[in-house]
Amino acid sequence: MKELIREVITRSIVDHKGNWSDSLADRYFDEPLVNFAAGDDPIFEEFKQIIGPWHRTPKEAYEAMHGEGIWRGGTVVSWAMPWSKALRDSNRRCTDKPSIEWTKAYDLCAKVLQKEVRRGLLQEMERHGVQGVAPADAEWFRIMDAPDGKTSPWSDRHVAYAAGLGTFGLNSAFLSAKGMTIVLNSVVIDAVLAPDQHTAEHHRADCLHFKTGACGACIRRCPAQAVSTGGHDKVRCMIFGYGPDSVRLAKERGVEGPAGCALCQVGVPCEARNPAGCK
Repeated sequence: MKELIREVITRSIVDHKGNWSDSLADRYFDEPLVNFAAGDDPIFEEFKQIIGPWHRTPKEAYEAMHGEGIWRGGTVVSWAMPWSKALRDSNRRCTDKPSIEWTKAYDLCAKVLQKEVRRGLLQEMERHGVQGVAPADAEWFRIMDAPDGKTSPWSDRHVAYAAGLGTFGLNSAFLSAKGMTIVLNSVVIDAVLAPDQHTAEHHRADCLHFKTGACGACIRRCPAQAVSTGGHDKVRCMIFGYGPDSVRLAKERGVEGPAGCALCQVGVPCEARNPAGCK
């Protein structure tokens, strides 16, 4: 079953008709990393203290779709979609705003690619008698205000950590074996599969800043000055990457929606690898 899941996710991304840029002469996203977390891992209860009581466990997410009391255990499937080298190159050359190619890639992800991959995987699971839910597509999912910025009832970054895909960087981005230039996704299914282990010493174990006290390259790359040795200012980051000016920039580029950013994830040691060598 795990190999089938990996195959379905990989095929859905790599072969997707939208996953191609003529200007880059390459895909936007390469083959994904796919890991699995036990649906009843205690870490999901811990997220209610780390993120907030509104964050749902896999059980809560599943039962919201299929009915209260029906959960008998299951698995969270988490995957990371790495940017292609060509896409990384395009954004690395930029310093004050993201590349046109990244804006188009972000738009593709937000509106089409992620949703179709999640839907396709759940449909394939149904053909094998497995039920599931994509929390990011559920009617209860929404972006909410929190004291330190925006939050949601399902964090793909924290789910990826639970699945052993990596850790967090100084800029709050997720640092996987393929680096930070990734897009994360997840679904919950009611098949109980062998989980991957989250073995990092702590949630920032792979970030060079926390590992050595040095680096901080993401600080220098942030055009909004939203990253410092004190951490990541989510409010400042959101305004720059997704606020009115970003929406106007996207419209100038023929895209309805924010232009995104992610400049702090390129031109850094962790752009496309884990520099701490933990994986």
